[in-house]
Amino acid sequence: MLFRNIIGQEHIKKRLIETVKNNRTGHAWLFFGPEGSGKLQLAIAVARYISCLNRGETDSCDTCSSCVKYKKFIHPDLHFSFPVNKTKNKDAVICDEFLKEWREFLTLRPYGGLAEWYESIGLDNKQGFISTEESRRITYKLSLKAYESDYKTAIFWQADRMHDQGGNRLLKLIEEPPPDTFIFLVSEKPGQILPTLRSRCMNLKIPGIEDSVMQDVLTDKHGLDKQKAAEIARIASGNYRKAIRLMQEPEEYQYFLNKFRDLMRSCYRNKIPDIIKITDELASLNRERQKTFLEYGLGLIREGLAMHYDQPELVYLSEEEHDFIANFAPFITGDNVVQFKEELTKAACDIERNANGKYVLLDMALTFAELLKQERKY
Repeated sequence: MLFRNIIGQEHIKKRLIETVKNNRTGHAWLFFGPEGSGKLQLAIAVARYISCLNRGETDSCDTCSSCVKYKKFIHPDLHFSFPVNKTKNKDAVICDEFLKEWREFLTLRPYGGLAEWYESIGLDNKQGFISTEESRRITYKLSLKAYESDYKTAIFWQADRMHDQGGNRLLKLIEEPPPDTFIFLVSEKPGQILPTLRSRCMNLKIPGIEDSVMQDVLTDKHGLDKQKAAEIARIASGNYRKAIRLMQEPEEYQYFLNKFRDLMRSCYRNKIPDIIKITDELASLNRERQKTFLEYGLGLIREGLAMHYDQPELVYLSEEEHDFIANFAPFITGDNVVQFKEELTKAACDIERNANGKYVLLDMALTFAELLKQERKY
């Protein structure tokens, strides 16, 4: 990954390049920010720039032996850790067993998220994690002498999914790193990383991609007309992964809208049999799609609140979503929005912890019905 291939984030790129050129690169970094902002891409790009044998003023050379191997993610001094679990074809929970799939994933879906990664390795309903054994292996690899480069680099993608014991093992590595070693943690949920680990890293917040930059990419790279590109860029709200999915998989968002709309209407009317039917159907989805649905619903609640308080410039919706939320917004108020948010967030957390989706979603929906019932009284 080259800096010039990363969408937007120009001030972040400049800062990282100047840090390397001035020999002020810390040995441990935490890149955190929203989904689809390019955190992993930036971590790979700066690691590549550090190891490049012929650095340019603004990017790696892309031709030296180090760059050629970084381009294919096969450099022997570049190590990755990422969430995995046992699958039908693999009994190990070690990242080395999934390197082929990981390299294909980075090549084909550089802005892909956990749902796409789990799908690519056939994880089904299991949740991935970074094991304590994985942290031990990375620690051992970094303790060895570099094979080709002057530097060794480890990148932990979705570092918040690291076991606490693994985090503690990594803490020792960060406190006493081998010479010329760099560690990059990448996360969308930095609050779930061990505080002792987080505090020992240089923290760099990566913001969402600017709408104007996103629009230009959708127009120039993907061939959308300016009006459609502007609509998708606004709805994506800085998330390039979401923008791609809105283009390539619009039926998924349509499905989520239909189900959320049906669920809210059933909750409003207090039709328990319909609520059970809808939540059972949602529970039949794999866990990542259930979580995606809940995140989608949380987004609609946020838009409903903005619309309720007449803030149209803060609303990011498609035309069909707008029509639904315009009718639903009167029931999203400052009195109940926190409860809606808490129920959706709690349900996502419970599903991530392998709770039974039928019970989790039904419990959430019944709470929604009670909240909407209270609003009907006024």
